[in-house]
Amino acid sequence: MRKIRFALAALVTVAFLQAADYDVKRLLPGSPFHGVHGLRFDKDDNLYAASVIGQSIYKIDPATKKVTTFIPPPQGMADDLAFAPDGTLAWTSIEDGILHIKSPNGPVRNLMEHQRGVNGVSFSRDGKRLFVSLVFYGDALYEVDRAGIKPPRLILKDMGGLNGFEVGDDGMIYGPLWFKGKIARINPDTAKLDIIAQGFKTPAAVKLDFKGYAYTPDTGTRELIRVDLKTGQKKVIAKLRSDLDNLAFNSKGKLFLSLSHLNAIDEVDVTTGQIKQFIPAGKLTSTAGLAVSTSAGHDTLYVADVFGGVRKVNPDTAAVADTPVEMFQPSHISLSAKHITVVGQVNGFVQQFDRATLKKISEWNGFKSPGDALELPNGDIVVAETATGNLVRVTDHKIIASGLSAPTGLADAGNNAVYVSETRAGQVTRIDLKTAEKSLIAPRLSSPEGLAVTQDGAILVVEVGAKRVTRLDLKTATRSVIAANLPIGLSTGPSLYRGIAASPSAIYINSDIENSIYKLTPRK
Repeated sequence: MRKIRFALAALVTVAFLQAADYDVKRLLPGSPFHGVHGLRFDKDDNLYAASVIGQSIYKIDPATKKVTTFIPPPQGMADDLAFAPDGTLAWTSIEDGILHIKSPNGPVRNLMEHQRGVNGVSFSRDGKRLFVSLVFYGDALYEVDRAGIKPPRLILKDMGGLNGFEVGDDGMIYGPLWFKGKIARINPDTAKLDIIAQGFKTPAAVKLDFKGYAYTPDTGTRELIRVDLKTGQKKVIAKLRSDLDNLAFNSKGKLFLSLSHLNAIDEVDVTTGQIKQFIPAGKLTSTAGLAVSTSAGHDTLYVADVFGGVRKVNPDTAAVADTPVEMFQPSHISLSAKHITVVGQVNGFVQQFDRATLKKISEWNGFKSPGDALELPNGDIVVAETATGNLVRVTDHKIIASGLSAPTGLADAGNNAVYVSETRAGQVTRIDLKTAEKSLIAPRLSSPEGLAVTQDGAILVVEVGAKRVTRLDLKTATRSVIAANLPIGLSTGPSLYRGIAASPSAIYINSDIENSIYKLTPRK
């Protein structure tokens, strides 16, 4: 049963107070991408970069290196993209399961839908044929009718993960088999698959120089490798500084590689192996959940950086450090006295690490679009399962409370209870973990997500829809805006989370639009 605590229900009618006095500082600079994946050049040698988390396709001027958004969220979600000679652009929204296509002056059309895992995409050299692969959530290769009249034609299944690929002058498809460590050639008419080269760790993509060679970034070894298409002979061209994702040649034969974990693009001279930083690395790649610890008056900020992993930030110096936490695409993070709890929203798992050693202690899988996970004083861990509307005990998947409306953020309410932000309902709710009783704390919020509790027991909530942070004073039943017009609210979708963390001396929030962190300090 849901009850309303009468003192707090007054929050509905109390007018907003003036914003409290805080000094607002952008602690870390932003970066132009939100994870960078597929790369392609158009006929004018403009470079285009794909982003899944950023749900955007970016256009990069090669002369000025200026980055602009070409296709914005949400339609712009792209893992890979391809141009036809007539300028038609196709791209794959892997999480939404859509293959999009757009002619230069036409609208965006959907050629495939409900195919989560659409990944690699490429036109034939004349642009008349279009091919797309499913990877990670499927394993298949299709030919798709550009006009969208005929249904997609299945060519092959269970190849081993045909990731970013390209069609050669001979009409054959050349691509990597991600899970088999091989480079393959596929005849799209006969479905015959031949192995050209093998012995790779994790080949991520293949692009051709149309001089008899294929190039693949082996993300497992961080090497750019050239493969002779006739002999299969391999040669390491360059060793890159981070995990590699995709690559593209411009019309002059210059090669560019995307480094998703750094939010960067490098240029490689395939003759000398010399590497130039084309788009420099960002401090963070795609900021999400935040947690803070304080020792001797100094804060340490923990950031769930979706492609960069778990990062530690020193707010005094703005220095960013990697942590040896083996975590794939972390989106939410929380701290207890001894542990770090991290959530991977896309793949539905919760992991716990030792704070002192950073060694993984436990992992639990099978959650449906999990939001925040929180370790309680008794050692139990609860997770807000956004997709199902449930609050779940992690260790045994027991449903503690149900019927919530997109539960996302969590904070400890004391006395064996938690606060939950119900993003879709626009409210914060208190849940008694023993009785599952729900108490409405604050209604009429605008897409609330991140929650934090201050030392005096007030609740801080990130209202994404209103681009502000609101303070809920439970003692006086009032609310006040402490920060407004924030650069948050890029879109909805996988791993886009607007978090907040509070220490005795400061409040920290992440900007998903800028990929930056802001620090709010009370004025003295």
